[in-house]
Amino acid sequence: MQTSTPDHTSAKQAMTPQLVVVSIFWLGLLLVASWVKPDYSHMSQYISEINATGTTAAGVLGWVGFVPFAIVVLSFLVSARSRVRVEGISALGYALLFFYPFAYLGAALAPCDAGCPIDGSASQTIHNWIGILSYLGFAAGTLLLAFTPRAHWVLRIVFVLLAIIIGLGFFIMPTENLEPVRGAIQRYLEIAQLAVFWLLLGITRKHSSNE
Repeated sequence: MQTSTPDHTSAKQAMTPQLVVVSIFWLGLLLVASWVKPDYSHMSQYISEINATGTTAAGVLGWVGFVPFAIVVLSFLVSARSRVRVEGISALGYALLFFYPFAYLGAALAPCDAGCPIDGSASQTIHNWIGILSYLGFAAGTLLLAFTPRAHWVLRIVFVLLAIIIGLGFFIMPTENLEPVRGAIQRYLEIAQLAVFWLLLGITRKHSSNE
């Protein structure tokens, strides 16, 4: 029978504060956007529209919001890599999670146009491709995490379900008739992505002879 070891416990203890910071930073970013941009709608606008070209505080919110957030998430993923027991295909899955901070960096460096249209400026085109790669890449990564060695079957199922939610949600989000709620849909997808990070606590390494 496996029991938690000091190494296993310390891995979770090291990762949990970082996850708390990531989650609070994400929420704070949205709250700051509401304060700085009174006309911004979390219900109908994408998160990237916080930094949309030509809007209030455009550029500033990208550099003081998106970039630092991306760095915080990147730091978490880099430091947590040695603490999770991903191998082979699940290690590839973990690597694909780096698309999440990449998306926020992209939203800062290649901001969308106002309204975040499908067609637009060169920056919008780059932005769209970053969105496609990041959401589908992250969904694929989440799916591959279901193959983590010795992961509990419940955890495997949750990873698969989250991968489906993120992948399908990405295709549903830009649907024209869902435009009034596309922002809300994206928030749910972001929460699903943050949930994947929290679930990494369930696949931390256990250093024991019974493993």
